[in-house]
Amino acid sequence: MRAVGQLAFLNLAFLAASVFCGAFAAEVKVSTIEFKGKSYHYQFAVDVAAPVDAVRSVVTDYDNLKRINNDVVESEVLERYDDHRLKRRMWINHCLLVFCFDLIFVEDVETLSNGAIRTTVIPRESNFSDGESLWHVEAIDATTTRVSVEAHQTPNFWIPPVIGPLVFKRAFVKEVRETGRKIEREANRVGSE
Repeated sequence: MRAVGQLAFLNLAFLAASVFCGAFAAEVKVSTIEFKGKSYHYQFAVDVAAPVDAVRSVVTDYDNLKRINNDVVESEVLERYDDHRLKRRMWINHCLLVFCFDLIFVEDVETLSNGAIRTTVIPRESNFSDGESLWHVEAIDATTTRVSVEAHQTPNFWIPPVIGPLVFKRAFVKEVRETGRKIEREANRVGSE
């Protein structure tokens, strides 16, 4: 079950997410993952060199999450309940060693009054029996934004035991860095339009 944690980080998954090259300076501040039985808990914080409004625009563009993580096969808004709540589906395909996994997240997403974003897995429509994440997108200054996520999830599928904690944790840190860089790239692209 350990490989799923790194994969689920992509919930951006979303958000995971979800930091790449030369001119960008995304910096991972925190990246941890812990396993308890079949469940896992992770958190990360990434500082990106882009204004907060542009970063928030990128991480909440739920129909285009492929732009910030290559493992996202499909992401879409299924239903908008109101201005602050929606139902989202995200399909992630990720490989570790020779094993590949399809992660299906159907989640209720809510923007809270303080601007935080909470996602809650809908188990009957996902391949997770539970899961929740809390995203914060906060300005450090006018040109730097911190994206921080804390989550727990329980997958409903088998992960080979050969994928141990060390392999998983290394992959998780790499994914956090890559996704952060892509958030930064996209936010700077959006901010310049």
